[in-house]
Amino acid sequence: MKNISKIFIILFSILALAACSHNNYFEQGTPLSLEEVNKIVEGSTSEVQLLHMFGEPTTKTIINSNETKWTYKYLKKSSTSHVLLGETSYNILEGTLEVIVKEGVVTWFNYTQNNKQKKW
Repeated sequence: MKNISKIFIILFSILALAACSHNNYFEQGTPLSLEEVNKIVEGSTSEVQLLHMFGEPTTKTIINSNETKWTYKYLKKSSTSHVLLGETSYNILEGTLEVIVKEGVVTWFNYTQNNKQKKW
């Protein structure tokens, strides 16, 4: 009988601790996809088309009187946290799209995407 009580207490404790977890979700910036980025054509895609595809950039940096660098950044993080253990798993997606616009037309662009994962 004592063994059954101990097993019951252990099982109850495990279930109680499992219930003390929660999922976190954070998203910031303009969602970027490789499919949309691949629609950009150097020497052809206009500022208006960029705005239609991605919206306003995170930053605009003036290079000279004819050129501007547009930067789009995106961050998406999902994680699971436990009260006693802290963050036990996460998935982070970071994307950066840099575009040089000269006289209203894209002349250069670069897209980088990083995925980071931790599973405990």
